[in-house]
Amino acid sequence: MRLSLCTAFLAVPAALLAVVLQDPKGILGHTLGRPVEIAVNLAKIGPYIVFGLSSTQVHPQLAALDYVIDGIENVSEELRLDKAIDLVDDFGWNRGFLINVGDVKGRIVDSALLERMKRSEPKLVVEFGTFLGYGTLRLARVLKNSKAELMTVDPDVLAHSVSSSLYEKAGVRDRIVMKKDFSSNVLRELHREGRQIDFLFIDHVKKLYLSDLKLALELKLLAKDCVVVGDNILWPGAPDYKEFMLQGPGAKLFETQVHQTHVEYWPEFPDIVTVSRFLG
Repeated sequence: MRLSLCTAFLAVPAALLAVVLQDPKGILGHTLGRPVEIAVNLAKIGPYIVFGLSSTQVHPQLAALDYVIDGIENVSEELRLDKAIDLVDDFGWNRGFLINVGDVKGRIVDSALLERMKRSEPKLVVEFGTFLGYGTLRLARVLKNSKAELMTVDPDVLAHSVSSSLYEKAGVRDRIVMKKDFSSNVLRELHREGRQIDFLFIDHVKKLYLSDLKLALELKLLAKDCVVVGDNILWPGAPDYKEFMLQGPGAKLFETQVHQTHVEYWPEFPDIVTVSRFLG
């Protein structure tokens, strides 16, 4: 009880200090800065202590992962990938809300990759925005008989750790290259390595869609006939990306199909997925 009251009293001033002082020890010195660091971290774990919450109650990614782990325990190895995907969808529809691409829009991504594979064997498939790792699993399933490298990019440590566990449970961890980094950094890294992307699934921070696409074009990273799929074009929305692809310079560089659909696990809210083939 004493610890709970202490944490509650510290939460507000610590949160304010965290905003003002990004580097407490650097600004205040070790003697004053260290107590501030401790107070800030106590404030962060305060909900767990004061309200007795578990990590799965605070983080939907962890809750979904926990659901997959419990549901996949006795599933045979050859069925684990399909089962993991189905369990995430079941969680998203029936047990909570998730912001991964979902099954409805996921089938659009699947079809886009399958169509790309019919034309030629892709060498590099890249995903921006890992979150839970669900989209990566769908890509891995389509690529199961392919030698293509599958890379997923996300700077968030929670996304990195949760998705790694999900891939392990689904039996595909060794088939996925994980980059805990910002998308622009990975694009520049691929440029230094002289590589090109054959399929790009964009599902990260919406305001980065267009800048990352322009960077990829500037660095000549898109192979001829590369397919670029953009999720959440309508909601939360990437209006500048949409305008670029449909009315702007991108309309001459890409052949784009607009798929009218709905937000993942939420049919009442419309959304758009764009599938754009790079003309080279």
